[in-house]
Amino acid sequence: MTHSERIIYKNRSWSILANSFKQNRKSGTYLFFGPKGIGRWQTAVLYTALLNCESPRTDDTDRQYPQPCGECRNCKNILNLNFEGLKIALPIPPHENKMEKAIELTSEYIDEKRQEPFKILSSSRSVNIPITFAREIKKSLSLKAGTDITRVVIFYQMEEMKFAAADALLKMIEEPPADTVIILICDNPESLLSTIQSRSQNIKIDSNSIDDICTYLIENYGLTEIKASLLSKISEGSIGRALELIEVQDDTKKARRSEMFLIFKSLFNESGGETLSHMNDLLNFRDRSETMGLLRLWQLLIKDCSRYAVTQSEDEIINIDFKTDIIALSQNFPTGDISIEMISTIKNTLADLDRNVHIQGALMALALKLKKNIKMATVSR
Repeated sequence: MTHSERIIYKNRSWSILANSFKQNRKSGTYLFFGPKGIGRWQTAVLYTALLNCESPRTDDTDRQYPQPCGECRNCKNILNLNFEGLKIALPIPPHENKMEKAIELTSEYIDEKRQEPFKILSSSRSVNIPITFAREIKKSLSLKAGTDITRVVIFYQMEEMKFAAADALLKMIEEPPADTVIILICDNPESLLSTIQSRSQNIKIDSNSIDDICTYLIENYGLTEIKASLLSKISEGSIGRALELIEVQDDTKKARRSEMFLIFKSLFNESGGETLSHMNDLLNFRDRSETMGLLRLWQLLIKDCSRYAVTQSEDEIINIDFKTDIIALSQNFPTGDISIEMISTIKNTLADLDRNVHIQGALMALALKLKKNIKMATVSR
């Protein structure tokens, strides 16, 4: 059993799914929801394996709930994401929705998930799940399933599905094909059509524990216990987020980090006009994933500054490549209130970016709001 599987089997959501399987009361449509990178994908894959396992494990004393054996032909194919009864729809850039190109991109994304199931898929461009995917899947499901096969359709990142595709999916849910389970995955059920919510069994995937994240980083990525512990504490209960925080060794990415930090530093030391000028000069406003990476880096930098202001401990600084500047900037964080306000403001902008708002306008507005937060904190000191 892999470490990722152990994490999923400990999650409360697995007990719900496994009990429904044990009682032969599986739903036609599930809605798995929770933050990205916590195991929504792996839960869907393992449940697919359980539904199709030739010899489910239910009698071991260390297994409180049924689990797929992981050894039969069906399990091996499903866990390798290469099973005839498993259909997957992922969001892709709109202009890449010709079927051949869409299949190619989907295969690339699936390969990333095959290598790291907790990886958060991101794109530099706006993405959506096109209606062609829903139609093609519906067409394939009209054919009779193989003997003893439960087909599973996974719609990943459902919030990226266009209305027309969602409408086509709703018809599929209302008239479910025989021997088929549909699994919808999203951050927040409220982002979906109410009719889709009401016709699905909602399954909340709980966040990962700090201990699980720490152990996963040590066992799978060779991090030291200190580094893994720090990353697990600031990853917001998401292994996927922790993976994004692992220091990148690539020189080009290091240079980009330095440029992103320069903009962050200017929030404190320069005028609003100079900060906006830096943003215009250094950022690619068409690259959505880089923009979101910038904002997550800023969140971590704020936490570093705020934490150092309280503890005065260099050992707890995550972004050690900016340690000297972080120590200097920490004087702008006399209380925890400013860090809470700034991080909340950034979270709101991240949510806006998830809804495909205009990137440049959102970042410019954010920079001015953050400068206002800093000024207010300085005045109140």
